[in-house]
Amino acid sequence: MGIADLLAKTALTTEQDKYVQIFRRSGDNLLNLINDILDLSKVEASQLELERTGFSLNDHLEKVIEMVAPRAHAKGLALVYEIASSVSNDLVGDPTRLRQVLLNLLGNAIKFTEAGEVSLKVEQDKDGSVPTALRFTVSDTGIGIAHEKLARVFERFTQADSSTTRRFGGSGLGLTISKRLVELMGGRIWVASEVGQGSVFAFAVPFEIWAAAKRQATVPVDMGPEPPLPALHILLVEDSADNRTITEAYLQDTPYRVEIAENGAIAFEKITARHYDLVLMDRQMPVMDGLTATRTIRAWEGANDRPPTPIIALTASALKGDREMCLAAGCTAFLTKPIKQEVLLQAIKEHFMLDPPSPGEGSSRMGTILVNADRKFADLIPTYLQNCRQNVTAMLDALDQVDFETVKNLGHQMKGSGGAFGFQAITDIGTNLQEAAESADADASCKWVGELSNYLDRVEIIPDQPAT
Repeated sequence: MGIADLLAKTALTTEQDKYVQIFRRSGDNLLNLINDILDLSKVEASQLELERTGFSLNDHLEKVIEMVAPRAHAKGLALVYEIASSVSNDLVGDPTRLRQVLLNLLGNAIKFTEAGEVSLKVEQDKDGSVPTALRFTVSDTGIGIAHEKLARVFERFTQADSSTTRRFGGSGLGLTISKRLVELMGGRIWVASEVGQGSVFAFAVPFEIWAAAKRQATVPVDMGPEPPLPALHILLVEDSADNRTITEAYLQDTPYRVEIAENGAIAFEKITARHYDLVLMDRQMPVMDGLTATRTIRAWEGANDRPPTPIIALTASALKGDREMCLAAGCTAFLTKPIKQEVLLQAIKEHFMLDPPSPGEGSSRMGTILVNADRKFADLIPTYLQNCRQNVTAMLDALDQVDFETVKNLGHQMKGSGGAFGFQAITDIGTNLQEAAESADADASCKWVGELSNYLDRVEIIPDQPAT
């Protein structure tokens, strides 16, 4: 090949790379816009429910800073954060929504700052009306906002100046969503800014102190680099060829080996024939949907004393109760489509199972509930518990059909029978199921079906010993 040919080939490759980057940016912009519209729709339709879980504030902020740091460093900006010493590290709240607000505010600060610094500070809220509230302040040295336009920055599809959209891009929904999320968490958000001097966005949100936190030991600084990703065997259960292509592309540069199942029935056949480290399970599929497949897999694992394979649900539906329904069916985690590559990779990293316990280890699993069996019911208890497991499946199917009457009746039956067989927990759960179904509360019904399923998975009978 001559020099001219080589130069021509190099120029063609450079041109192709340029268009690939354009397509990628356009795709990212479209995905961000779709996600913003979905989030806003869910908030405004009261279909977004807050999570309440314990988390480490410091760990959480470190991850947030890691996510935005590449953009800041690419522009030569200093990126700093500070947590006041008076702030508790162990909190109870919704870390996912907190992260979403912080990413919106930090992302905007970096976008509208050409030189200088972007900072995040966390301290006790100076307004003493809510003693447990924390104040998060994001400051930048960017272009700033005119005073007369400050009142409109939290309105939907609005940016301070129409030229801003052309120059910097964006949907104009980020601040609207942030405001709604902060208010949903019981807080408030505000802004102060001067043109050419930068902006300060702050919000205050109440959190509880996580008193039961069990902190992990600090990892020594000389532990070395993070270990390489393991060569996981992943089963992707997805009927859409386009979605399969995208997911496989996301995992292409990893050591993961991906196998395909076009529906839940095929997935069940594959899982019963060989071991997988993790399953990515689409929810809506022909022949057998994802939730039915998950329940079938969990039942087979229990019957064969197999450790549960991590199953991550992938669904385009993210309405109120969907997450609880997936978890109640036995899914390990829940991701909403469209899914970004980094979100999928992080979920796999968090939930994969290496070196699963051997079948003989099932009896020593953590969290086993030991119950003394009354001798006069000893022969009847296995059948009773199996009937309760069938009730779980029946109630999940009923909830799929919005059939609260079936849930109410089955809850009422277990309310009366649980204590009689020596299982007061089943009576208590049955009572809660009946009340939730009578109120047509899908979230509470899913929660209590999940509690029942979890209890039945963990209960172990101790035969009552005859008196001596």
